[in-house]
Amino acid sequence: MFYLTRYQFISLITFVFRTAINSEVAFNSVKNKMAANIITLRLCKGTEGFEDFQVEKMVAMESEVIKNCIQDTHHGMDPLRLPLPSGHVKPGKVLKKVLEYCEYHAHAKSNSISEDDVNIWDTEFSQNIITADKNRASVCDILKAADFLIIDGLHNLLCITIVNFIKNKFEERAAILSR
Repeated sequence: MFYLTRYQFISLITFVFRTAINSEVAFNSVKNKMAANIITLRLCKGTEGFEDFQVEKMVAMESEVIKNCIQDTHHGMDPLRLPLPSGHVKPGKVLKKVLEYCEYHAHAKSNSISEDDVNIWDTEFSQNIITADKNRASVCDILKAADFLIIDGLHNLLCITIVNFIKNKFEERAAILSR
């Protein structure tokens, strides 16, 4: 059997409580730091209400509009409201695609991903948008959102994608007509 003196018992209990308190403080400190790096974007959907998106601050800062809002007025407590221009596609779907682009590019900058890898990802991303939607409405809505949020890289990528799509369709139709 193992016996503790009263002093040893009190020392042990004190140690356990201090460890628990310190680990809780450390956990809360990490939690607060993580919360400081996460912001809520609230997408206003007109009469349908709103939809919240939790994103890392560095991802949201890819947009000049959001970056200016955060730097000028936003203190991280309330959701940052985004009135995206309305289009054919559900605004939540459009913002998810915009945030997917921003997330990749933000992490590419911080992780020093090569320019070639970024270009390959951009090409696949734009082709997936084009092929996923039969009537191409989502491409135009994402382009409008990129223009509204001032995300130059996404805006330029989609403009080039649309031009190449039109050019390829024109060449296909010209080949059909020349036969």
